[in-house]
Amino acid sequence: MLIEESKLALIIILSMLFSLGMALGIVMLSNKNRRILELSDDLLQETLKKKELEKIGVVLKTQENERTEIARKLHDEVGGLMSIVQKQISLVKRKGEKGEFDSVALNGASEFLQESIDQMRSITKELMPHYLLKFGLTNALERMAQQKTTNLIENFHFESELNEAIELPESVMTHNFFIASELLTNLLKHSNATQIHMTLSWSMTNELLLHLRHDGKGLSQLEYEHLANSSDTFGLENIRYRLTIIGAAIQYEIHDNFAQTTIVSPIDSDIKRDNTNEI
Repeated sequence: MLIEESKLALIIILSMLFSLGMALGIVMLSNKNRRILELSDDLLQETLKKKELEKIGVVLKTQENERTEIARKLHDEVGGLMSIVQKQISLVKRKGEKGEFDSVALNGASEFLQESIDQMRSITKELMPHYLLKFGLTNALERMAQQKTTNLIENFHFESELNEAIELPESVMTHNFFIASELLTNLLKHSNATQIHMTLSWSMTNELLLHLRHDGKGLSQLEYEHLANSSDTFGLENIRYRLTIIGAAIQYEIHDNFAQTTIVSPIDSDIKRDNTNEI
């Protein structure tokens, strides 16, 4: 009888211990579930915050890109024109101090000023240069260069070996146009060139070549690369940006009697083949 009572007591104790273990397990499981819920909530909040931050980041990036593009267009399309206006007005002033009146230079400054106003209007409408869009790269480059160099150098010559029927990609035209415009403005401001020769041609390796040859002070490739790595000027950054966009390269050369800058732009093989057949 005592044995039965001891067995019963043991069973009761074991049952109590089991119940206690179950209770502890339930409490621990409950705590774990609560912690999981807390972590899930934290993760959800973090995910929502991350998505919100990503949305904000996209908005900020878009705004930054828009500001950069507007700044780039202002620099390309308006800044260059205003620099030439300044040059023309300075020319009028210098001649005026000698008792001379240069109506041609004054009219040129007026025309550039009006064009800068027109360009500002185009920028607000997010348009690419109207003349480039309508008449193509060859005509747009020749017109732009003739306008910029009038009265400022002794001689400017433009030559194109491209077939006028060829339609270049819009991005290639746009970026080559603005790179050439920037390079030409820099030449007029810094090189003291008197003779400038601009040429468009095809290379044997399926590339569009835009050459700027002049008799002023030039850069070597090594000097350009040093400036590219050390300078943060907007003009240079702008050229590098545009070269990257179209996968182009720029080459600087200094020779005995002239210096030359060449923009090398890869062109689609179909365009190259069509051009070759008609030359």
